[in-house]
Amino acid sequence: MNEADKKFVDNWQKIKSQGKAKYIIKHGVGFGIFIFVINLLINYWGKWGQLSNTDFFVQLFISIVVGGGIYGAFSWYLNDFICRKKLKDK
Repeated sequence: MNEADKKFVDNWQKIKSQGKAKYIIKHGVGFGIFIFVINLLINYWGKWGQLSNTDFFVQLFISIVVGGGIYGAFSWYLNDFICRKKLKDK
């Protein structure tokens, strides 16, 4: 195992020990906010007057909870798979 792989495995095991829920919340919320901003810009650029509070909060909820949750869970399982593969290939 090269130095980069060892660093990845050590870092992932440290993150994994903190728990899946914390990882998904931490990484998913950041990604969800990013998706929300992109979605808001695409849908309302130049027509900000059409944005209502209800639309805003529904989009915010969907972006953060659904999009962020899916991203967080996917990246957790992907990183775990990569870590197990690197440990197996030692």
